[in-house]
Amino acid sequence: MKVIYLVGMGRSGSTLLDILLDAHSNVRALGGVRRLAHYARKHPCPCGARSFYDCDFWGQVNSELERRLGRTLETLDVHAKDPEIFRRDNKTLFEVVSEVAGVEYVTDNSKSVVRLRRLMAIPDLEVIPIHNLRDPRGRAVSVHKRKQQIYIPNLTYSHRAARLYRLLRNEPHIVVNYEKLAADPQRYLEALMKRLGMEFEPQQLEWADLPHHNIGSADVLRATDGSAIRPDIGWRQKLPPHQQKLINLIAWPGRYLNERKERRWGVKVD
Repeated sequence: MKVIYLVGMGRSGSTLLDILLDAHSNVRALGGVRRLAHYARKHPCPCGARSFYDCDFWGQVNSELERRLGRTLETLDVHAKDPEIFRRDNKTLFEVVSEVAGVEYVTDNSKSVVRLRRLMAIPDLEVIPIHNLRDPRGRAVSVHKRKQQIYIPNLTYSHRAARLYRLLRNEPHIVVNYEKLAADPQRYLEALMKRLGMEFEPQQLEWADLPHHNIGSADVLRATDGSAIRPDIGWRQKLPPHQQKLINLIAWPGRYLNERKERRWGVKVD
């Protein structure tokens, strides 16, 4: 059982990547595990079930967690400060999901650098980090739609890039570039699945026709018409040249570090 951990910035395509991985027969994608309790308590499952407990998959996971640990989807302590409880609860969740779904790979799209560091420190857990990148100008426009901010997100961009560079620069991991994935989904996915030790499956490009249970994926699934993946390059028209230059200047330290990591660890398309 292997845990594919998606890390990076929000609004960078990680939820789409999580859904694409979930469409593989040997992967069960969980979405943002760090928000499990909140979603189990308040949200329907993206598969269409009225709640996580009504979902056949999550219902089975919940029953098995109660049997093994006496905990539920809401009381599982995936944030525990105590290292042993953190190891026990997270590892048990991943193991139960792997068994219920009958897969070898499980994903966690929590994106948190701190959570990744803690999971990597668990000696009997095989974690495969995937750092998801996006052009800071495209991300800035995406963030602006929700938060009405255009420049501040790029300060965070460089800060997160520096933290991930320190953590992963000498650790085996995979760097995924959202723009390159969207430009040629099949070839890019073929190369990515090969890096993960799996074969690409055509159904991964028909992801909208499949049921998904990823925490936090409902918005992407609802907003998508079919399985087509198109590059989100509207920012080129929405941002005037002076704003593009200023965003690139603010985000330059992060872009520099990310490009260095991508040269060594990025997905290479033949």
